[in-house]
Amino acid sequence: MKFRFIRDAARTGAMNMAIDDLLFRQREEGKETPAVLRIYRWSPPALSLGFHQRYDIACDEEFLRQRNIDIVRRPTGGKAVLHYEELTYSVTASLEEGYFKDDALDQSYAKIALGLKRSLELLGLNPELEKRERKLNVSSPSPCFLVPTQKEILVGGKKVIGSAQKRGLSAFLQHGSIPIKLDYELLARATKNRTEEIESYRNHFTSLGEFLPSLTENQLEEALKKGFEEAFGGQWTQSPLSPEELDEAGKIMNERYATDLWNRKPRVSESRLEETGNAGR
Repeated sequence: MKFRFIRDAARTGAMNMAIDDLLFRQREEGKETPAVLRIYRWSPPALSLGFHQRYDIACDEEFLRQRNIDIVRRPTGGKAVLHYEELTYSVTASLEEGYFKDDALDQSYAKIALGLKRSLELLGLNPELEKRERKLNVSSPSPCFLVPTQKEILVGGKKVIGSAQKRGLSAFLQHGSIPIKLDYELLARATKNRTEEIESYRNHFTSLGEFLPSLTENQLEEALKKGFEEAFGGQWTQSPLSPEELDEAGKIMNERYATDLWNRKPRVSESRLEETGNAGR
């Protein structure tokens, strides 16, 4: 089985979502078949909203604008994520062939969770996989890291990775945030939550920096690359996004992720496929 690794540059929220969308479309349309692991950063920092979230409830636009933090809506479900002092991973793959062939939602989550778990183990941590159930309420402004998952990765009893997945007919996209540091007050204010909620945040989720104060982005990136290689096996090739891919992603960005129509309007009726194919984690 073949896999592609993309060590990407820091990009705007709109471009990051457009690239993930492009990689998904390539596999959904059968144009590219190797599964892809992409590691990327956000510049400027951004708050990404879940596919179904209401813009006016999920974020404080004026507060974010004053702090030069972008707002972008993801193609995946779930709740708001603050991309600041973190790395984001994405996995895009065919469901018709390769490592994820015929996998159901929980099966693909479980495989990716093992890659993430192994990555954290390589950093010297002792992560655990735990299932915590709670119905997702998309009208609540609670951030992504308070939402339980099927295969939640915990360190010291706290959630350290927040992920979401979009599934098509023949491919899927899963991406997730891995905080290195975490500003709880900034997160609360960005998502229109009371600062009184911060104590609850601290009890439920944290950053890797709580356990590894000197952790760098490069160290985490290398651990992710090696962890997924060990968990997935197969043949890996590292290759950057091509000029053609960046050009196509730029078109998708301008048509979708950089528009108010996409970012401000909750995606509740665009298509049955996208409504039922997103699972916030």
